Amino acid sequence: MIEFIVKVSIALVIFYAFYRAFLAKESMFRFNRFFLIFALSFSLIVPFIQMPFGVQISENIFSEQTAALPSVEKERSQTEINAQPVTLDQEENEVHFQPPTVNTLNWNAIVLGIYLLGFIFFSIRFSFQLAQLIRLVRNNPTLKDNECTYVMLTDQTIPYTFLNYLFVEKESFQKNTIEKEILCHELTHIRQKHSWDILLVEFLKIVFWFNPLYLLYKQAVQLNHEFLADEAVNATFREKATYQWLLLNKTTGTQVSLSMSSPFNFSATKSRIIMMGKFSSPLKTNLLKSVSILIAAFLTVFLSSSQQFESTSFQSTPFQSTPFQSTPFQSSNEFEKLLSEGFKDGDQYELDLNKLDLYALREAYLALDENEKFTGTEFPFFDELAFDKMVELQQAYPEVKTSILYERSPEKKEIKKEVFEQWKKTKNISLTIDDIEKEVSELKNYQPEDFAMFLVRETEKKGFLKKAAYNVSLMTHEYFHGKFFKAVKKIERVQAEYPSSHKVQVGYRRNNIVEIDGKITKTVPENFEATIFHQLRIVDPAELIASMRNSMQDNRHPSLIIAILSNEGRGVTVMRLPIK
Repeated sequence: MIEFIVKVSIALVIFYAFYRAFLAKESMFRFNRFFLIFALSFSLIVPFIQMPFGVQISENIFSEQTAALPSVEKERSQTEINAQPVTLDQEENEVHFQPPTVNTLNWNAIVLGIYLLGFIFFSIRFSFQLAQLIRLVRNNPTLKDNECTYVMLTDQTIPYTFLNYLFVEKESFQKNTIEKEILCHELTHIRQKHSWDILLVEFLKIVFWFNPLYLLYKQAVQLNHEFLADEAVNATFREKATYQWLLLNKTTGTQVSLSMSSPFNFSATKSRIIMMGKFSSPLKTNLLKSVSILIAAFLTVFLSSSQQFESTSFQSTPFQSTPFQSTPFQSSNEFEKLLSEGFKDGDQYELDLNKLDLYALREAYLALDENEKFTGTEFPFFDELAFDKMVELQQAYPEVKTSILYERSPEKKEIKKEVFEQWKKTKNISLTIDDIEKEVSELKNYQPEDFAMFLVRETEKKGFLKKAAYNVSLMTHEYFHGKFFKAVKKIERVQAEYPSSHKVQVGYRRNNIVEIDGKITKTVPENFEATIFHQLRIVDPAELIASMRNSMQDNRHPSLIIAILSNEGRGVTVMRLPIK
């Protein structure tokens, strides 16, 4: 959205600068009207035009601010976490814990809220002005003519128009004392449908209320309307000097303040009188029209939604000097192949760090494009400090045996036929199939074996004369496979095993990562990944357990949560280690 606004503003500025510098000084009013409306419309369309080349405008104006906030929030949230070690259930075979979350200020919501407030305010303002005009038409006598409908007002006012309505003072109109030049001027606004131009600009002012450029365009459009109407008056009566004196004599008249109408506007009398004496040669006007076309063509190339041209034959990376480079697809395959060599036999969810060629893996990772880095198997430990600490941890083998544990897919659950039939008859349940809410009656279209997994949970407690309510969530085999097997593998924990047979696990989940538009921008706390590898290399679980009572410390500083397990895989304790 920011890229769109920037591109629109660039187009508006360039068009307006050209208009003010050249076109506004020439008596080519019909072309100027077309140019201004074209500029407003074209600026909204050009960012969506697809071109094979162009200029990319970064959209990270708010990203850096959002990414910088967690460092402040992080220290605040750390003080709220109890530092006391927690003893785990000895019967549990897995340790489940939640790393501390980081609350960030939602700038997107704040900006959206401010925009909506402005949008609502200017919409109400527009509606109020429109209602005023409608009320004038309804509450005053009208007279239909071939070209317009006269609205006769009791208040003393200079004539003005809106759409097909010409607002005049009733007494002057009935006595026929309104100058014919003025009526001709206002009728020209109606004949040439100038009100529609104003309505377009008003609509854009509401949608883009924060952009002052639309105010400049409205002034330019309205002034050019006056030039067009003056041109029509002079062409009809051919008494230019008399009309100019009439304009000067009427400058003190009472004018309407409604921004959507086309009043007989004398605020720009000097400009209008000057323009009446202007004459533009055909050669000059044709030249300016040609330049206008060139500007539009330039902006089409410069501001279009460009698609970068990619050549698979001449790409290069800092790690490859061979004449034949791999395509992005081959780079992705190479990275996944190198990573797969580290998985333990028969277990695609546990990666043995000692089996990996880390330098080759880093080379393959850096050859990936941004999309491939976020759609492949998760292994994002390639910033300089984290990579160095990971190499040191790998070199500590066999004293420290390190594994990367990925999130495992759940086991399939078979639905008993009698349970399935009971669901069909039960009224106090809601149904979800493949994460989409369905009517319970749709179960008749399925068989129990159509589903790979089910989950039943209570949604309302049983009360007095009230039955409990439940939700039944079902997954078909195809959906289950796509969600848990085709999905990107995410790291759940990093584990290290020591000579004492103890294992230390550190949670590595998405709530340790700040994401903007689906992309990782920062880990929280800072040096989180490097600290994991460093602490796993130097920690002594047996010593930590023995000195657990002495590990109580001030928790105002960032810390790393670790879980220590026995050699049977049962939990012993959870504690914190400082992050440096």
